[in-house]
Amino acid sequence: MDRKVVVQWTETAKEQLAKLPEKVRKGLLDKASRLRDADDPRDVHKALTGSLQGYYRITYARYRAVYTVEEQELADGSKLAFLRILFVVVGIRKERAKKDVYNVAKRIIKFGLGDEQIDEDEIDIQDSD
Repeated sequence: MDRKVVVQWTETAKEQLAKLPEKVRKGLLDKASRLRDADDPRDVHKALTGSLQGYYRITYARYRAVYTVEEQELADGSKLAFLRILFVVVGIRKERAKKDVYNVAKRIIKFGLGDEQIDEDEIDIQDSD
């Protein structure tokens, strides 16, 4: 059975992405688009640890996009039917800073905001002008 891969962005991640410099935004979106064709999107980028275990990061210079991968199986449990890649936060890496992208991600996840207002229209990652 063919699998369906959906890349989605929370409203928070989408707003943060829009604030980034155009070159950075295009770089992150280009890397995000490659996740659709990957055999397993969890193997493409670095897995995070600690309180962000189960999340992954895309890097472009000092910027990061944090995402998680969810999968649903068929009733018999044998074949992957749907793969959802959800970006929860985008921002700059500023180690030990309150607004460091990983600190923001921890707060979003801690308060259960990772699934808030998911953009069902998605971001057009093919034509990101």
